[in-house]
Amino acid sequence: MTNIQIVASIFGLAMIYMTFLQYKRGAFNRYQFVIWVVLFLSFVIVIWLPDKFNFITERLGISRAFDLFSIIAFVIILFLTFHNYLLITRIEKRLETKVREKTLTKVDSFKDKQQ
Repeated sequence: MTNIQIVASIFGLAMIYMTFLQYKRGAFNRYQFVIWVVLFLSFVIVIWLPDKFNFITERLGISRAFDLFSIIAFVIILFLTFHNYLLITRIEKRLETKVREKTLTKVDSFKDKQQ
């Protein structure tokens, strides 16, 4: 057991606990809660059993399990970045539409008052 395994395990368990707290507060639905817990539990398992993934790395031609996990993490980060960008763009469009509608309503009521 190395120090990095201990630190990473504490991080994974803390994230599971934080996920549970967010679920109890209503920030996550049950589906989201399960997905995040499975993700963090998988992280802890991979930390403790990295040698169990050597058969995958050998088949893919990757020299170390760490390299495989780095590649997977990079792909996940790219996906999440793209997903967040799409969500932010949608929210911006909705906000812009709402502000525009509210402004036009106020302008119309202001014009009605002046007449």
